[in-house]
Amino acid sequence: MLNRALEQVKSVATGGHVRPDGDCVGSCMGLYQYIRTWYKDIAVDVYLEEIPESFSMFSIVEEIKHEVTEEKVYDLFISL
Repeated sequence: MLNRALEQVKSVATGGHVRPDGDCVGSCMGLYQYIRTWYKDIAVDVYLEEIPESFSMFSIVEEIKHEVTEEKVYDLFISL
């Protein structure tokens, strides 16, 4: 189903719930990595509130956007 949803898109954003916990951070970052790895032609961003310090050991969390700072339009937004 996800593969079908990604067929016609050029940009995707994903985000989680307020006060993200481990499940939220893990699923958002996992989907972010999946799209980056298998769909190289799709631009992908992940949006989360500030995450707990315990997740800072993973270098990929530096790519998390914490707020929308520009008017960017995505073809698809996936909420986890």
